[in-house]
Amino acid sequence: MKLKNSLNNLLDKDFHIVEKRKIIFSVPLVIVVIAAILMIVFRFTLGSALNLGTDFTGGYSVDVQLGTKLTDSNYQTYCDQIEDTLSSITADNGKTYKISISGAMQRQGSGDESSIHVKYAAVSGIDENEMSKFVNPAIITALERTVLNKVPTVDISSNRIVVTYDEVINNVGDNNPFAYLEKSFNDLVPTLNADGAGITVSSISLNEQNPKQLIIDVTGVNSSDTLKNSIVSGMMLPDIYAGEIKGGDLVGATVSTELLFNAILAVSLALIFMLCYIGLRFQLSSGLACIIALFHDIIVMFAFMAICHIEINSTFIAALITILGYSINNSIILFDRVRENKRSIYAKNMTAEAIANKSIKETLIRSINTTITTLIMILMVAIIGVYDIRIFAFPIIIGLLAGTFSSICIAPSLWALFQRVGKKKNSSVKEPKEKKSNNKPTEAQA
Repeated sequence: MKLKNSLNNLLDKDFHIVEKRKIIFSVPLVIVVIAAILMIVFRFTLGSALNLGTDFTGGYSVDVQLGTKLTDSNYQTYCDQIEDTLSSITADNGKTYKISISGAMQRQGSGDESSIHVKYAAVSGIDENEMSKFVNPAIITALERTVLNKVPTVDISSNRIVVTYDEVINNVGDNNPFAYLEKSFNDLVPTLNADGAGITVSSISLNEQNPKQLIIDVTGVNSSDTLKNSIVSGMMLPDIYAGEIKGGDLVGATVSTELLFNAILAVSLALIFMLCYIGLRFQLSSGLACIIALFHDIIVMFAFMAICHIEINSTFIAALITILGYSINNSIILFDRVRENKRSIYAKNMTAEAIANKSIKETLIRSINTTITTLIMILMVAIIGVYDIRIFAFPIIIGLLAGTFSSICIAPSLWALFQRVGKKKNSSVKEPKEKKSNNKPTEAQA
């Protein structure tokens, strides 16, 4: 009860927000400056000032079809495996490419049609010909190697090589796993020795305590990372239940350009119609204040996306339009109170700042309560939802906070400023002075 009374007393105070317009206007300015600095840093360190998704930049996509192998429990494991594979792709031309995944991987289909859809951007400085000729084939080959095969881990000591798989080996070769593994390693030894491994095999056996391990006793092995990688490559097992990799499809930027143009057109038309409505409903200065406040919300949302370097895609445009509709609602409620207070009998003795402050005070609790209830729901969605939902929720959260700030602080401050400027202009228009007459008054006039 005491907390409620204290909160009510706090909200009933007149904070004279409008008079602090210099501080209010400096807050978004500082955010924009920080975003601009970080964008410059990202441009030189990451190669791109903004993290634009393939919806805007174009790119490529690949489908990793796994069928019934893909389950809820191993989905994230496959995603991590795909991401690790794409981070270090070496093509036939000898170049190593770092492929960056655009957005979240998407699980598609069910049962035998289950797959993981992956979108990735073109490598900076690489033309489309090189992407299609070298990079995309290398990506498909690498994914087939790591995702569609059983890849072991290898430990090498002075006289023993231990090859460990993630699961018990079966259904390989002629259904005799040990014979298949033994033959695979013996066929691999000449290649390893040609590279200077110096391996002489004493015995090969399965670990009775751990049927996932193949134990190879050797003499004179020269251990190295290159040797480990060669053994891993040579001892990979084909998975007969694996699917296939389909991909390398080009996502054209022409669609992205059309999407961006339509988004800008939609936002521009919405702002124009809002300005017309508010100008007719209230007054033109109120409409201008609301539109500038909405521009503030858009800029702050872009700034935070740049600061956090979060991917900007079509979901961000949807979040942007959502916030425009939400933020203008609070501003209209406030200017409705401004209009009513201007009609009051006390308004003649009140300045524009006093009217604005009184209107803020009367609508403050409503604006805060509305924002908090909406924010709780969006936070729950961001916490519980999947990656794509979180990408949509983050700009919504920033927009809610920015919209509340602009509705309470920026819009009424601008309105009061416009009123002050208008009064100064009217007062500067002086009435013409009467000309003095040189004729002296007559005696009767005196």
